[in-house]
Amino acid sequence: MLQQISPEKDRLIYEIKKIGADPYALKMWEKGVNINIKLKNISYAQANIIKQEAIASGIDAVVSRGTVSGAKEKTDILILGNINGVARLVNRLKLQPFGLEKLAEDIIYFMSENRKNYFLARDKKIELSKTVVMGILNATPDSFSDGGEYLSKERIDERLTFLNKYSDIIDIGGESTRPGAVEITDSEEKDRISYPLERALELTDRVISVDTTKSKVAEYALNKGAHLINDISGLTFDADMARVCADFGAAVCIMHIKGRPKDMQENTDYVNMLEEIKYFLYDRIDYALKMGIDENKIIIDPGIGFGKSLEDNYVIIKYLSEFEKLGFPLLIGLSRKSLIGKVDGSRAGERDLTSKALEAISVVNGADIIRTHDVESLSKILTVVDFYKKVNING
Repeated sequence: MLQQISPEKDRLIYEIKKIGADPYALKMWEKGVNINIKLKNISYAQANIIKQEAIASGIDAVVSRGTVSGAKEKTDILILGNINGVARLVNRLKLQPFGLEKLAEDIIYFMSENRKNYFLARDKKIELSKTVVMGILNATPDSFSDGGEYLSKERIDERLTFLNKYSDIIDIGGESTRPGAVEITDSEEKDRISYPLERALELTDRVISVDTTKSKVAEYALNKGAHLINDISGLTFDADMARVCADFGAAVCIMHIKGRPKDMQENTDYVNMLEEIKYFLYDRIDYALKMGIDENKIIIDPGIGFGKSLEDNYVIIKYLSEFEKLGFPLLIGLSRKSLIGKVDGSRAGERDLTSKALEAISVVNGADIIRTHDVESLSKILTVVDFYKKVNING
C-alpha cells in the first residue's frame, strides 16, 4: 500500500515518530518540504554559478535558454529543492564572487519567518492571531451591491450598530469603484462620508477605515479620527496620498489595480499575472516606506476584480500563500463580486453564501483580513476556520 503524505512539518514529524525512528531522524522532515524560489534579472555570470552550485547541493535551478553559453546577459532563475538543499546552496553561494554573498543573505531572509503577526492603525494595535473582519459601509448611490441602501442617517446608524457587533474594522466608502464607475469630486466624496465617519467614531471603538484614492479626502477623514486609509490605487492615483498617511501615522492598505475603475476591465492581459501583482505590491511597499509610512502600518491586497479576468481572480485565491512572503498582512475583498455571479449566474444580492465559501478558502490559503458585507455569517464561519488553521497533529 502506497500513501501520499502532506509536506507540512508537523505532519511529517508525526509520521517519523510513528515509524519509530531514532530521535536524530526527526530533522529528516526537512527533506520532504519542497521550496521553489524565483529570482529576477540575474546576470549570466551569477546564473551559471547558481546553476552549478544548485546541482552540487543536490537540488536544481532552471535558467533561460542561452544562459550557459553567455548569449543572454540576464535571466530569471527558478530554484527547485528542499530546505536542506537550499541551505547547502546558500552556504556555497556565500563563498562566490559577483555579489552572490549578498544574494545568499537575501535567500536566508526570504526563507525566514518574517511575516507580521499584527499591524498598527494610529493608536490601535490589531492582532492577527485570528482572522480580522472588515465590514463594509458604502455611503454611495451606485455601488454594485448595496448602492443607495445606506444614505439616510437612520440606515447608517443601523448599519454601524450591526458592524460594531461583528467587525474588527469598519470600512467607509463614499465613491463606487465598481467596473465602469465614474469618478466624483473631492468635495462630493467628503460630503458622502461625513456623517457615517462621525457616527462611526461616536458609536464604536473599532478601527475606522476610509476607502479612498484622494489625499484631500484622506486628510479630511484622518483629521476627524479615522485610523486606516484603504487605497485601491496602491498610492498611485494621488501623489500626496502617502505623505498624508505618513503625517498622521495612519495605516494604509496598498492594493493592486490595473487601470482605473472606469476602464480596468478593458485590458486584463498579463505576461505573468501573479508575478506582476507581487512586483507591483513590492514596489509600492518600497515607495510607502520611503515616504515615511511605518512598516507596521502597511497592509497589502492583490485586488480581486480590479483589472483581472474571471480565471485570474480564482488563480489569485488559489495561490494566496505566495503573497505571504512579502511579509505584510494580507487583505482580501471578494464579497458579492462578479467572479461569483459569472460562475453560478447569481445577482449581487444573492451571493452572500458563495462569498463565504471563497472567503473561507482565502483564509485557509493565507488571508489575514477579509473585507465583506455579511459580517455576521463570516464571524461565525471564522470561529471554525481559525480553529482549523491552528490544529496540529500530535503524537
